[in-house]
Amino acid sequence: MLAEFFREEKAQSEWSAIYIILILAIVAVLLITIVKPMFQQSQKIVAKTKKSLGG
Repeated sequence: MLAEFFREEKAQSEWSAIYIILILAIVAVLLITIVKPMFQQSQKIVAKTKKSLGG
């Protein structure tokens, strides 16, 4: 019975949706881990530049 379920087109499309959601979640986590440190570093540079300009 379970094998029949996995052979159905509806089951295949449901699994495809699950895989897409998982991939999007992984990409979101990777973007956050890469972009957040870059953003924090740029904020430090801006603060340092303002301080050196006297503003």
